[in-house]
Amino acid sequence: MPQKLRCRVIEIQAHGEQIYSLFLQPESPAPRFLPGQFLHLALDEYTAGDFWPESRTFSIASAPAERQLLRITYAVKGNFTTRMEAELHAGSQVWVKMPYGEFTIQGGQDTCLLAGGTGITAFTAFLAGLSAATVEQIYLSTGHAVRTC
Repeated sequence: MPQKLRCRVIEIQAHGEQIYSLFLQPESPAPRFLPGQFLHLALDEYTAGDFWPESRTFSIASAPAERQLLRITYAVKGNFTTRMEAELHAGSQVWVKMPYGEFTIQGGQDTCLLAGGTGITAFTAFLAGLSAATVEQIYLSTGHAVRTC
């Protein structure tokens, strides 16, 4: 069941070419989520009982065990992400509604992951959750050179 959480922006990492990672600290631990799920991010204030403000979806890039700190990565491409770049700073308050999606990755077998651009963030939660004891083969292609999986 998706939950609505107020979050504080802890850090913004600039990766160059208008690509950023946001580190968000929820007021209470985020609900459990699976690698590959996503959240809705709203920049405007939300009050329970009101309509959910304008938002955009982003893949959850943090590992499922990291429920005290959520990470998303975005590229500035349209009005909403332009607004994010201009308005957000460490200490900003935002709202998230999560988790959503069924594009989940199950471990325990060889896996081939294909991604382009910031689409790789759909897989980072899965990769971050792997343990050193993982014996399966994980193949990751960012679209430049597709390797046979």
